[in-house]
Amino acid sequence: MGDLRRAFDETVTANAEVVSGIDAAVIASGRAVADQIDYAIENLDGEALTKALYLMPHLMGILKEMLATPASRKAVGLAGKVDGATNRLGNLQAQAAKRRRTA
Repeated sequence: MGDLRRAFDETVTANAEVVSGIDAAVIASGRAVADQIDYAIENLDGEALTKALYLMPHLMGILKEMLATPASRKAVGLAGKVDGATNRLGNLQAQAAKRRRTA
């Protein structure tokens, strides 16, 4: 398993918006695309590698469907509501905006 597949699986595990049973096809599709990209990076070069990397927008589309990108979360009002660094950043930004409004 390559780096991209590991990162995709980590995203699936951490994503509260993904439901394993009902979203199984989305998850399997993302894994298949990530596996193909990892294979290409590890084994291909030149034009073949370039063609394989054209799969990246498809993977990004899957991630967006899973609300696993900052822009997709922001679009549905979930920005800053994710555990970890994003949540801390969102809290700091909200505090700064509140200070600007009251100043």
